[in-house]
Amino acid sequence: MRAVLATGKPPSPTSGKRRRSPLPRDRLVHRGRRRAPADPLDRLDVAILAAFQADGRASFRRVARMVGASVTTVCSRVRTLERSGILQGFVPLVSVQRLAALGRSPHCVVLHVAARDRSPRKMEEIAQSIAREPNVCYLFQMAGSSELMALASLGSAPEIDRLIRTIAAISGVDHVRPISITHVYKERPGHPVGVPTLDRPLSEVVGGR
Repeated sequence: MRAVLATGKPPSPTSGKRRRSPLPRDRLVHRGRRRAPADPLDRLDVAILAAFQADGRASFRRVARMVGASVTTVCSRVRTLERSGILQGFVPLVSVQRLAALGRSPHCVVLHVAARDRSPRKMEEIAQSIAREPNVCYLFQMAGSSELMALASLGSAPEIDRLIRTIAAISGVDHVRPISITHVYKERPGHPVGVPTLDRPLSEVVGGR
């Protein structure tokens, strides 16, 4: 004989069984889709990055309206992006062209740095030493090239000379070839988020830089 509950109704077939917790919802709750496991950045992360690159002074409230999320969600995402090192901060974009018109243009220079030992390990050591120089804005290694290329911006020509001597003195550096920049026609840092190539979520990348 089947047991009857106090309500007089027979128990449901699932009573007494542990109910499964629902699958975790995607953080884009308004879309109702689960986050793709192969993408360490979902569409909301990408939208937030694009919004701040378009206007670094935008408030969290404004960005939240732009991306269709709550202010709390945007704040949480920004903190995660900062901890992961993807979002490195907000800085003013100063126009070199306008400074030049006022007679206060900085001295910009491209430095081609050649190493004596071109092994990947030694190139990495030299690159890390150059990257620690505060006036080096960008540092690249080009495909098919054994040189490092740095873009530096300083206040005067003597400062450029000092930077060149400092880099030339780094262990393993063979020579530094400077090329001065005479005109800047466009300067607007900004990098679009590429297609997914990692299989780790952003939460696992945080702290693993």
